[in-house]
Amino acid sequence: MKKYFKLYGIFVRVAFRIQMAYRSTYFAGIVGQWLGYGATFATLFIMVSSFDTLSGWNGNEVLLLYGFSVLSYSVGAAFFFTPSVNLSGKIRTGEFDASLTKPLHPFVHEMLSGFNVGYISHFTLSVAVIIIALVNLRFEVTFVSLIHLVLMVLGAALIQAASLIASSVMSFFTINENPILDFLLFNTKQFINYPITVYPRGIQFILTFILPFAFINFYPASLLLGKGVPSGFPAVLPYLTPLVGVVCFALSVALWNWGLKHYKSTGS
Repeated sequence: MKKYFKLYGIFVRVAFRIQMAYRSTYFAGIVGQWLGYGATFATLFIMVSSFDTLSGWNGNEVLLLYGFSVLSYSVGAAFFFTPSVNLSGKIRTGEFDASLTKPLHPFVHEMLSGFNVGYISHFTLSVAVIIIALVNLRFEVTFVSLIHLVLMVLGAALIQAASLIASSVMSFFTINENPILDFLLFNTKQFINYPITVYPRGIQFILTFILPFAFINFYPASLLLGKGVPSGFPAVLPYLTPLVGVVCFALSVALWNWGLKHYKSTGS
């Protein structure tokens, strides 16, 4: 394990050096991400504040939801998304075959070699928004709440990574992205920009028990803010994000490895 951490550190340093070779482009991209996500944060806050509350959640609480989503995405995508980054393109060009020749499992090599420093913009902005929202909510910071926060973010990051990894598996068979799977795993996550209690019972069930995206932000935020779960749902749900994250990530890796077993090189 120590060997992998050391190797990962080397790949991270290389990634930073590559980006720093084009500093103006890199920092311009960060500013662009800040402006883009910042506009979304502002829109959500203004919209919810104009209605006073949304299903019992005020503007700052909805900001916290979206902040959780962006923060966990930045962690999950930066560290674990790489086995699925442009997988179809790598397979078409034959670039993916290089991972099969390395003294590492292809999944591990893809993950270690593709650290993306671009998600620093997502990370910094979402952390700032979460801090502002918690200050405005007069949230009492304790050791226990900090532990809860860290565990929830890590669990949510694993769920984000799992959805991204699973969405790439069809590339082993079609060498192209699957639009239906992309819709399920990317567009469906737009639902969690708002508390799931605003949706009908069926959607609440899907976002909790079938595509568990509600564990990315709704249940962690409910735990921190002392809010309840949807009527009739188990009260333990807000505590399960770390467990759900581990299970989802393990399943996505198993699915990716299953796709790898059926991989046939294009010969490019």
